[in-house]
Parts: sequence; C-alpha cells; structure tokens
Amino acid sequence: MTRQPAQAGDVEAGLREAGWTVRFLPLTDFELPADLTDLHAAVDRLRAGGYAWLVATSPNTVRSLVRAGWDGSVPAGTRVAVTGPGTARVLAGAGCPATPWMPDGDASAAGIIAGFPAAPGAASARGAGGSRETARVFLPQSALATDEVATALRSRGWDVQRVEAYRTVPYPAAPERRLLAGTGRAPAADGPGGAVVGLPDLSGAVVVLTSPSAVRELSRHPDGPGPAGVRFVAIGQPTRRAAERAGIELIGTAATPDAAGLLAVLGRQPAPRSP
Repeated sequence: MTRQPAQAGDVEAGLREAGWTVRFLPLTDFELPADLTDLHAAVDRLRAGGYAWLVATSPNTVRSLVRAGWDGSVPAGTRVAVTGPGTARVLAGAGCPATPWMPDGDASAAGIIAGFPAAPGAASARGAGGSRETARVFLPQSALATDEVATALRSRGWDVQRVEAYRTVPYPAAPERRLLAGTGRAPAADGPGGAVVGLPDLSGAVVVLTSPSAVRELSRHPDGPGPAGVRFVAIGQPTRRAAERAGIELIGTAATPDAAGLLAVLGRQPAPRSP
C-alpha cells in the first residue's frame, strides 16, 4: 500500500482476511500550510454557525481542521458532508456528533458533485436578498485539489468558501506540521507498526497505488517504479489516469476505495505467500 500505517483501516484488514500480506510503502505525507490565517478564520466561522455545510472530501481534511483548533463540534443548523465511510470514521474520531451526508455508491469527490443538493433559495445565494449564511459552504481541501467541487456547488447556488487545508509533500513531512502520527522512521515491517521507506525489493509484489500524488512520487523515484514483475493496481479513476500518464501498466483499477473493490481485481491474481 502506497500510504502510511497511520492510514490503515478496513481496507488492510479485509486484504489480510483474504490471505494477502500487507506492507506499507509511504511515498507522500501531509502537512498544514505554512500560513494558517485563512484556515483559522474559517474554523472560527464554523464554530460561530457561519456555514450551512462543512464538506470534507478526505480524512486529511478533517485532520487538518483538528490541527487548526477545531474540536469537532458543529452548531445546530450546520450540516456535514463527507465522501465516504473512511472520512466519516475520522470525523467521528474527531468528536463530531453529526451524522454526515455521503454519496450513495461513489465515495469520491465525483460522488459529492453528483449528489449534493441545490441551495435553498438559490436567488438569495446570488445576492438577491436573504442571508448568505443560509447558503454558505465551507470547503477545506488539499492544495492539489482542482476547482471541480467548488465550481459544481456554486452552479447549484451555493456560496462556497474554499480554503487550503493541507499540502501533499514527499514523505516524511516536516514534523511540526505533519497531520499523521509517526516518527518518520520506517523499518521494514508487516502491518501497522512499520512502514517501508524507499523502494525495497518489490519482486513479485502487488503495489496498490492509492492516489495520483503517490503515482507522481513513485515515477520520480531514482529507482523507478520497481523491477520487472511488479504488478500495480490503482484505486479510482484519477489514480488510473495518473498511472497511465506516468507509463505505469496496471493489472486493474478498483472501482471502490475499499477491500471489496481491491479484491475484485486481486481475486484474479495469486496472493503471494507470507515470508
């Protein structure tokens, strides 16, 4: 898995239950932006009830809000949207009591775009009277995120405040700004408790590409994407497209970001035996 042990969850557990040995190959890390002025101001506005919706498009979005001082509470009248169960679990772990809305089926930003409701009284959201707070959306995102979600929500009458919440950087991030727990050291180890830094011997392995940014870092690595015989699986279409641009041949793409989605691809492959 091209992510950190701190990100492990049901995906890794499901793969192990199916007989796969899971190791970690962290290629990217996540850190708060150097200037937190906008993020702190948005968190204060969230606490004060200045938003109709908080839209969290990843677990790291939630983690960044917590690092910026959010205690997980949302005022009455503020709803929360997440991309899927993984983000919902991190949200609950942050102390948020709200039951979030999430897309049905497509646990991604595309799912948010497809299913998010139109603003009530869209004319008011465009300045024709009424309270703008009733149609204001707080959209904290990665610095790498496109305008796709913000543009789609604005087209439905929402007043979207998009704020840079975190940055994706090569692993490991600066300790004082890291979102995920960890020391930055990573002995070769199986399962949560040790990631594998660099490119170890990947002969015969199946490498799960978890994000476009992981693909980019892998393609930039001096050792390349690994020796002949390494098999690659992408999670989601954006990661598939990034792999294709990098010239990485895939054995398949998981349609959903969970163990079932991966096993639908991996089920056609022999599981390597545990060492």
